[in-house]
Amino acid sequence: MRQRMCLVGSLIAIVIFFLLKECKPVIASACQGDCIDVKCPTNCSCTKHRVDCHDLNLKYIPLVPCCITHLNLYNNSISKLSMKEISNLKCSFETILFMNLRKCRIQQLEEDVFDNLTKLEVLDLSANEIFLHQKENLQRALGSLNKAPLRTLKLDRLWMQDGVQDIFKYFEGKYLTHLSMRENRIQQFEDSGLKKFTKLVHLDLHGNWISKMNLSSGIQTLELFNLSHNQINIFPPNFCDNETGQTRYNNLRNLDLFWNQIIVPDPQKWNCLKSLETLNLSRNDLEEINQNYSFTSLTSLKTLILSEMHFSLRKLRKQALKSGSLQHLVLSRNYLNFEERKEVENDIFHYLLNLTLLDVSNNEFGSDGANKLSKLSHLEKLIMRHVYLAKLPDNFLGNFPHLKHLDLYRNKIETFSINAFQNLTELKFLDLSENLISNFPVPPFPPATLKSLETFDFAYNPFQCDCEIVKLQKWIYNVLSDPSKHNLVLRYPDDYRCHKPNSLHQVPLKNAEPNNCKNSYDQFVLSVVCSAIICLVSTVVIAVAFVYRWEIKFLLHKMRQKRHDGYNPLTDTFEYSTYLVYAEKDSAWVIHDLLKELEEEDKYNIYIRDRNSVPGVARCDEIVDNIYKSKTVILVLSKNFMACQWCNYQLNVAQARAVKLGPRFLISILLEGICIKYMKTSVQHLFRTSKPIEWARRSTKNRLFWSELKTALNAEINQEFEETVRSLCQAILDPVAIKKTDENIDAKH
Repeated sequence: MRQRMCLVGSLIAIVIFFLLKECKPVIASACQGDCIDVKCPTNCSCTKHRVDCHDLNLKYIPLVPCCITHLNLYNNSISKLSMKEISNLKCSFETILFMNLRKCRIQQLEEDVFDNLTKLEVLDLSANEIFLHQKENLQRALGSLNKAPLRTLKLDRLWMQDGVQDIFKYFEGKYLTHLSMRENRIQQFEDSGLKKFTKLVHLDLHGNWISKMNLSSGIQTLELFNLSHNQINIFPPNFCDNETGQTRYNNLRNLDLFWNQIIVPDPQKWNCLKSLETLNLSRNDLEEINQNYSFTSLTSLKTLILSEMHFSLRKLRKQALKSGSLQHLVLSRNYLNFEERKEVENDIFHYLLNLTLLDVSNNEFGSDGANKLSKLSHLEKLIMRHVYLAKLPDNFLGNFPHLKHLDLYRNKIETFSINAFQNLTELKFLDLSENLISNFPVPPFPPATLKSLETFDFAYNPFQCDCEIVKLQKWIYNVLSDPSKHNLVLRYPDDYRCHKPNSLHQVPLKNAEPNNCKNSYDQFVLSVVCSAIICLVSTVVIAVAFVYRWEIKFLLHKMRQKRHDGYNPLTDTFEYSTYLVYAEKDSAWVIHDLLKELEEEDKYNIYIRDRNSVPGVARCDEIVDNIYKSKTVILVLSKNFMACQWCNYQLNVAQARAVKLGPRFLISILLEGICIKYMKTSVQHLFRTSKPIEWARRSTKNRLFWSELKTALNAEINQEFEETVRSLCQAILDPVAIKKTDENIDAKH
């Protein structure tokens, strides 16, 4: 019996021993200690793990509930940040992950203020005044973050001027992946100051004053580098080693150089960036892009942005955009003329076989410029907003069978046919708003296009609300009745209003009820009969004119002969046949085309300042003297002419001279298309009073150009003077008319 009891007791003891061995002591958490009863600070917003006290003008960090992970103190007045203020976070020292101290007017910062925040991952100290007052303390305060796994650090708008190496003197940043130093006053950047940051992925230096860069050390892990809104004038900064041609930026995928001062890029400095996928060169001072700036070497490049260079960019040359990898291209707001070969080559897009997105908004396409896009067969998104597109040809959109998004907002399209969308079976979005379309075809699209379409916007067009508009109303009603298409027509019906007739002006398209539509058949018959009568009468007139054509020609000849009989036009004596007014940037065309053509005949004595100006004579005096010595003045009008102050001065002098010599004294040559908003008032007046002679590179139009120009040069000026001479000649032949001629001369003077 004793043995059994001993055995049972031994077993119980063994079981108790193992149970005690598995048990672990429970350590009380700080979240269960003194702070458990702390309430949400007054006027703050609190959730289980977040405290938001933004825009409260707080002078200190308030006592917050325990175990929070996010603390937002944006836009307060905490002038000093010390261990005392941080102590109110005591029960959350080991839980806070995110702290926003942006725009808190902090001027003083203790060097060990962040020592206890051992779990902090995101810190924003932007828009404070620490750097102006305590640069050394800022360095040491950042050093106190070495105990935390800090991944994101924002130091925007601290007014720092020195390089980044001084700021991170004590900070190791071994976990840092995102660093933002936007809108400071950094003038020089050396990547050696960031060599300790071995995990840095995103570096943002937007809005500084950087003009000099040293990238010799490299940041191997960097993927996104933002250098926009700086003063870099040499592009790109040398990412490639001059000797080996290699780079220490092997993982760089996104490079943003928007709004710098780059004039001439150097491809030898970017060829090594084999991982680069996105490059933004917008708002720089590039004047021309040609094959010498080729992007072919950037074998991973997918997105290229070359927009907003309308003050500088003048030419896109052949193979300038050649790239086998490019998928997205943005050329918006450059105001290039795609119809003119001298600005954009015809085959500019022929080397972009994989392009899926193209944005050419705010350029000038006119009627023929769209043909330059014909080779982009893989295009899925085409944005052509405000490109002065005058028509939508039936065969244009057929070049893009995979098109899903088409934006033609604010153009000058007046009409289109259903055939224009014949091959677009994948189209989902179409914007034709703010065009000049008064009569939409019904139906506007083939059934296959309508089936795929999800959004169609054609608001703010000048709708002609006549009897035909009823068909469009019924089509819209039937389409929107389909449950799968009830949101198809965007902004309908509020922004769809009648433009004509006046009786229905601004009436909603949905409610328009045109008059007299019941008698539309009778009106049709009447219009057919009237048209037939007009055609019959026109045929008879043409037949009679053809039979008696020689008699009519002889009669016209006799009338012209009688008008000029006894009269030989007289002219003043001038030193020069013509005086040329042109911009310096157009001198190549003036010398190689205009002068070459006119001076071959030795008939015209032409004054140009580059050849005939006399050294030492004041420019203003020389202009006035030589314009008064010239029989005519030729104005070479262009965008360069509009921007030249001397050209405008010469135009004013010539117009003053034309008051006496008559309108034939001024001969206008339109070298290129000019937007009316860039024209001076004097040039607009010139366009209203006389039609310019337009230059074109086509051979047939060239011959007409030279013929019109020489005719204008040979024409006599001062029509009033000629009429007086003609009257005197007639008086000599007819003595009876002498008295009448004298009376006319006295009346004019």
